[in-house]
Amino acid sequence: MLALLAAWPVAGVRLAAEPLPPPAEALIAAAGLEGAGTGYIVIDLDGGAVLASRRADDAFLPASTAKIATAVAALEILGGGHRFETSLRRSGDRLYLVGGGDPLLAVEDLMSLARAGTEAGIARARLFYDDSLLLPAAEIDAGQSDRATYNPGVSALSLSFNRRRLVWGANQGGGLAAFALPAGDLAPLRAALGKGGPLFHRLETPDGPSWRVTARRPGRTWVPVRRPSRFTASLFRELAAMQGLALTGPEAGTAPADARPVARHAGPRLVDIAALSLQYSNNLVAELMGLGAARKLAGGPETLAASAARLQAELDRRLGGGAGWLLDRHSGLSSRARASPRRMAALLGYADGRRYAGRSFESLLPISGWKGSLAGWDDEPALAFRVWAKTGSMYYGRGLAGYLHAASGRKLAFALFTSDLDERRRLDALGPEPGEEERERGEAWLERARDLERALLKRWALAF
Repeated sequence: MLALLAAWPVAGVRLAAEPLPPPAEALIAAAGLEGAGTGYIVIDLDGGAVLASRRADDAFLPASTAKIATAVAALEILGGGHRFETSLRRSGDRLYLVGGGDPLLAVEDLMSLARAGTEAGIARARLFYDDSLLLPAAEIDAGQSDRATYNPGVSALSLSFNRRRLVWGANQGGGLAAFALPAGDLAPLRAALGKGGPLFHRLETPDGPSWRVTARRPGRTWVPVRRPSRFTASLFRELAAMQGLALTGPEAGTAPADARPVARHAGPRLVDIAALSLQYSNNLVAELMGLGAARKLAGGPETLAASAARLQAELDRRLGGGAGWLLDRHSGLSSRARASPRRMAALLGYADGRRYAGRSFESLLPISGWKGSLAGWDDEPALAFRVWAKTGSMYYGRGLAGYLHAASGRKLAFALFTSDLDERRRLDALGPEPGEEERERGEAWLERARDLERALLKRWALAF
């Protein structure tokens, strides 16, 4: 019983088994991250005193900590109770599937819309997809791998995170397996998936380009969807056929103003979507949240870069001042993005105590300790339940930003970044497929950066 209680930190009491770690400079020197820079700031939210700082105004790679900025901006602009709506509309013999930018639209939601079409007495129609609410993009960031499912196409009609399971089987004769798929809808896979894995070949056919998979054994993989609107509409047509609704198409088209509503699907509340985005760090979800919020400000659709700049300007207006970051995208996927510890901490201070559809911003963040969603922190009694924060990781860029409940009972806002910008630029110059040796080198760097992060957080939790 005593051992169990010892794993539960008590505010105001320093656990005897948890000595104070070495000073921050010693921890940084011991991390073995030569060439990298580390910057941080720790602020007492009760009064705003800066308790610790190092290179707090320098620019670092934020990676997925940028999703904090997107979540705050979207919640402030759209409101926590906002719901993205997908609808089915009819005009004459035309049926329009109209996207509302729902980041969590799923197959079962399309099935429900298809069923509503048959219940409305529609037996056949020409199917059109309307994704005009947002500007579509074939990928989030061009510098990423073609086959990375975290870098899919973006559209107002996005489905199941815009990825598809690709499965191939053996030929009856036992030879090479082959499977063709539309290249326009799925990502152009240009390399083998792992040593000895399947090969992907581009083919030109009368129906357009396709990709053929050849392999020596059955297999499967996830691939990103590049034209989500057409892909979603094609699946809707298949689901409609299952409901007895015969559709031709799909074709691109904007629903006319006089199109009659047939059915609609309202997605989850934005506050719940934001929580999922922060906990699972899904890039597409963050991009769609950001695009939707920026559209409300702009009065029309914008590119990913322009909408990110618009949200950054809006946050600058609310926070006061404008120096300290470059968001570039809503998800943090871009290596061009920058953020200073001071600016990120200021954003966290702004969001602290605000309520979004009844939830505090802190409650939306991943937590540390005892099977919390900051994985791997359960063996740290000094940190258990104390850290509510968003991580960010890309090769040669690591960040953590959020709230820390210190052993003294203080609640702190902090932002901690480690970046090696020279190494990141070198890696980017190699192209989107740097090779296994480079990936191993990048993973080793990230592991050292995470160890440093853990040591600094532990020191702050006990010292303040």
